[in-house]
Amino acid sequence: MNGELPKILVLIGGAQRSGTTLLQTLLAAALGSPNLPEAHILSDILASYKRARAFGNKTKYFYPTDDDLLSFFRSFAERHVADVNAGKPPALVLKDPNFSQTLDEAAAIFPRATRIVSVRDPRDIAASFMRIGERESTKGKPERYAKRDIFFVSRKIRASYESLLDDADAQHAVLVRYEDLVRDPEGTLRKVGHDTGLEFSLDRIERAEWLEKGARHQDSWVTELEGTKPSPASVGSYASALRKDEIAIVQEYCEPVMRKFGYQLIDAPRPGRRGRVLGFFGVKARPGKH
Repeated sequence: MNGELPKILVLIGGAQRSGTTLLQTLLAAALGSPNLPEAHILSDILASYKRARAFGNKTKYFYPTDDDLLSFFRSFAERHVADVNAGKPPALVLKDPNFSQTLDEAAAIFPRATRIVSVRDPRDIAASFMRIGERESTKGKPERYAKRDIFFVSRKIRASYESLLDDADAQHAVLVRYEDLVRDPEGTLRKVGHDTGLEFSLDRIERAEWLEKGARHQDSWVTELEGTKPSPASVGSYASALRKDEIAIVQEYCEPVMRKFGYQLIDAPRPGRRGRVLGFFGVKARPGKH
């Protein structure tokens, strides 16, 4: 294919179920970008680059310097994005939740790209996974989420945001809160435009076209909110979707995430192995940056 790099490249990451699909759909409309499936190929390239950097003692036998290694990965990352951009749209908006774990690698390979991370209350993310499990159960093909493994889900959520926890500048990525986006899409994107310097045509978001279901998720992952206009209907839904002990577990594992992004913890008892209460995780979070 004979494409070239786009003038505007936006990379969206975040935890699964944090609103990355909605954010991509709206940004693609506002920037005139094609709406594409998850960019798993580019995500794998960035993950491979991260792994090669982590194992520098081995990597140096193949690429002696950091610049050599970067040049190698940049060559086929750029080739892939250029191929995707063959139609030369005004901008290219790509998303994969795992981009949030390779922010440094993305910045090194695409220094002019805009990197955005979708954040959402970890309890609501966990609730969304539990609903996936319920839908899996009704279809007779229960998979991992049907087992209601709240520990697995909590660790998964924290891992998605781990790279942002210790960096005061959040790896220079722009953060978009799901709760803000669904309550005020236009106002939230206007702020994103201010923070990134991107120029949006916000009138287009009213006509944003969702990607067909088959290119997005398995059926059990599709909710009634997808394919419609942004709605705050699921904000705070964890209160009815999760048990109190499950809320406590999510808060325990994801407390650093909640504190970083300004989500308040609530009192929630967690039963011990013998049914006794281990304690309450009701410490108030410090206000975060919105």
